Amino acid sequence: MRQIPITALTPGMVTAEDIVSYDHVTIVPKGIILTENIISRLEGYSIYYAYIEDDLATDLSSPMTNTAALAQDDDTAKSRLFQRFSQNFARCAEHYENSLMKSLYRSEPFRANELLKETMSLLRQDKQDVSIFDMLLNMHNAEDSVCNHCIDVALISNVLARWLHFSEADQMMATACGLFHDVGKFMLPTGVLRKPGKLTPDEFEIVKTHTIEGFHLLGRYSSIPDPVKNTALMHHEKCDGSGYPYGLTGDEIDRFSKIVTIADIFDAMTSERVYRAAMCPFSVIKFFEDDGIQKYEIKYILTFLENVSNTYLNHRVTLSNGMEGNVIFINPNNLSRPVIRMENNEIIDLQESYYQSMLRLSNRKNISIETII
Repeated sequence: MRQIPITALTPGMVTAEDIVSYDHVTIVPKGIILTENIISRLEGYSIYYAYIEDDLATDLSSPMTNTAALAQDDDTAKSRLFQRFSQNFARCAEHYENSLMKSLYRSEPFRANELLKETMSLLRQDKQDVSIFDMLLNMHNAEDSVCNHCIDVALISNVLARWLHFSEADQMMATACGLFHDVGKFMLPTGVLRKPGKLTPDEFEIVKTHTIEGFHLLGRYSSIPDPVKNTALMHHEKCDGSGYPYGLTGDEIDRFSKIVTIADIFDAMTSERVYRAAMCPFSVIKFFEDDGIQKYEIKYILTFLENVSNTYLNHRVTLSNGMEGNVIFINPNNLSRPVIRMENNEIIDLQESYYQSMLRLSNRKNISIETII
């Protein structure tokens, strides 16, 4: 079997695994022969990849390649700035894990302030030509861990707080909330957390307990501010009440947690996991658009989507038709479908391509961005 983008599915293919939504709901079971109606339904559910039976495909037990998601920017990856960032990031992640393990198993003090200060030092490198998002784009090919993810989310939360014009003190608080939002996962069974496949309902219930576990874990330390503890508890809550663990709504959710929720989802979906490849940032932007902005603090999600899409302006991309070009304009009403200048100077408006495809006004198949390169 192999994993392929939904845009590459054709009628007659057979699903090799259950196709599940972001929140683990089965949309199409394993062993189903795909039809045009089923494929269209998948697009409506914001499903982007599927495992398909293919005798000629490479066995997926081998390391996953990132062909359908992110490609490293060689200029960024080879730059001195990125090399320094990568080394400092790895050092920060190592210190994070060591400090937490010593606190949990040796009853040593949890050096939260030192870890926050070290994480903030990574942000000082975001004053150059290469942004934090470009840095993380290239970092995501490395082995992922809870510590890496927490640092990613801390950095993204800081940037979003800046975009929202939070005070410097609140930017620092947003960073701290992101840094410690997932500490409860250290209390979960590794076999469940790193399972290379769909979780069973019982396993998903276990994973959901990391919110309460994290809240109780941070509650051991009187020096940890309440917003940080609340974010560990609430970062999977949604403004419309569809989240967990308590189904909170609107103002019941800590404002810093609302920031971390957005950063958490963006980083998780653009990072590799043991059960799937990383997704292209523009696919994640589309997920947010399709998921419904009412699930998030409106001002926060709109600010994030508008600004993060613009960070990829002038970036080189590969399209679903295999062609390459540069992002030259972000469509304000359809952020995941920008305007692309191709190598032959042809201009392709992905928003127009989408509408023409849906209305069958053109023979050209719907085109989307596959990778940022």
